[in-house]
Amino acid sequence: MPELDANLHAPARLRLMTMLTAVSEAEFSTLRDSLEVSDSVLSKRVGALASLGYVTSRKGVHGGRRTTWISLTAPGRAALGAHVAALREVIAGEHADPDRRTDVRPRADLQDGADPLRNRLRELRAARRWSQADLADRLDVSRQMVDAIEAGRFDPSLSLAFRIAAVFGGRIEDLFFLPQATGPEA
Repeated sequence: MPELDANLHAPARLRLMTMLTAVSEAEFSTLRDSLEVSDSVLSKRVGALASLGYVTSRKGVHGGRRTTWISLTAPGRAALGAHVAALREVIAGEHADPDRRTDVRPRADLQDGADPLRNRLRELRAARRWSQADLADRLDVSRQMVDAIEAGRFDPSLSLAFRIAAVFGGRIEDLFFLPQATGPEA
């Protein structure tokens, strides 16, 4: 089975790479608007992929103004092709290993029916005027994951909880709490 490329696993990077397959090169602002991310978030993604040799960027002039053009490299196209092939095999279940399940199981299976954690993500995100997509980009997860965590439908892993706390500049216990508590310091 082809291996998944950890460098392409993040949804934002995967979307960026797949968008570039359809064109010889794309203007930075077009990619930013299509991906619905900020300049800094896209710049970070492009920089990471460029350091791997998956994309290149060049400066140019378009419509009388300076702009940056991003293109997929041959190694990037090959890496994306291999990653997509591995994803297809995972989806098809050709190499299902019951001891290494990666699906999301019902919470009761994971926590013996424990109540989900409550959290302050929506409140803290709104205070910073971030959309769910903005927070998802900062965490390198999908917007749907942010929505599920905010709604209490999904409890994040410890690793993700630490990343969330770091993004908000706080502690895990300031963001997540048990249902009987009303919030931090309750």
